Amino acid sequence: MRKPIARTCVLVTAGLLSLHVAQAQTLDYVDASFSVEYNDKRTQAENHLKIQRDHDQYQIHFDLDHWLLSSKQKATFDMKQCHVQPMSYAATNKQPFKDEKHQTIAFDWVDKKAIFNSENEEKTFDLDPPLYDPLSFFFEARCELIAGKKDFIYPLIYKGNKRTHHYKVIGNDMVQTGQGQVEALVVERVRSSTTRKTRLYVAPSLDYLLVKFEHQENRVVKISATLQHMDYRLSNR
Repeated sequence: MRKPIARTCVLVTAGLLSLHVAQAQTLDYVDASFSVEYNDKRTQAENHLKIQRDHDQYQIHFDLDHWLLSSKQKATFDMKQCHVQPMSYAATNKQPFKDEKHQTIAFDWVDKKAIFNSENEEKTFDLDPPLYDPLSFFFEARCELIAGKKDFIYPLIYKGNKRTHHYKVIGNDMVQTGQGQVEALVVERVRSSTTRKTRLYVAPSLDYLLVKFEHQENRVVKISATLQHMDYRLSNR
């Protein structure tokens, strides 16, 4: 049970960041909370997402407090005209009866290198072509959704390895949130596995905020996160 929860934490985090930065307006801040359901039953987990902008630089903080997993993630990146340039990423995870785990990624765009560090290893990645951390690329993907794109692919550094994430818009659905019912685009991650599924539900009426996330780890384990409360501000620039 612990393993799917831990893996899904990273996926949920990324999903929660699906907020738009439109060409006419810029995202200033976000303060949001989400409930977590395990096999369609609500858990006592608390999820908090905070995003703050300072000129062209963003800081993201995500905290998850669950009896199976405590997780804190932070990312810093620059963004200009919907182009994201990651600066740093850090994650701390703690499971019962296990040591706390840490990982960081430092991006050096002058030398075009990214350094990944964890308790067990250090790796260097070439940033030509660019790579993303597990959080920041969703801001660029959001711009693509706003522009009407239905299919997008991003290369990133994930758990010390280079990965490619591929997403497609597969339809629309109604979602009941803590702030009412909304219509959402359904965005599914393209996988080779027939049993694992990941879906993001993005509401255009809420400035392309992700209102629900679903992850089917296998035939018996399903985890989802649903928006309960959200406060955010956009400004013209």
